[in-house]
Amino acid sequence: MLREYEFTIIARAELPESEGTKLLAKYEKLMTDDGGEILQKSVWGVKKLAFPMKKVFRGNYVNYDFIGTSANLAEMERLMRIDDDVLRYMSVYVSQDVNVADRKEQLAKIAAAAREAANEYRERD
Repeated sequence: MLREYEFTIIARAELPESEGTKLLAKYEKLMTDDGGEILQKSVWGVKKLAFPMKKVFRGNYVNYDFIGTSANLAEMERLMRIDDDVLRYMSVYVSQDVNVADRKEQLAKIAAAAREAANEYRERD
């Protein structure tokens, strides 16, 4: 059964771009196995961590909204626990039996509203 999840990965910031791309591609493939689909991918970039994790002070944040199976999510989490390049991850169950087209439209509207609000904020300053 396909469910919607929100998934955030914090990877090592010092990874070369090619290594980071390979790392994300590996987990994106797991998200899309068995009929899953990535609804939205947001790269938040490198940020300072609130506290050091594995003796690292900066992390590269990537957030996904995706539809997949719980078995695929469990496999992703298992692999991330043993992956030295992943500092932290967080998965959040959003909903079950999702209409993919409606959800993509809803996420696009939310992103457009956020961009508009950011532009208005910049214009005020």
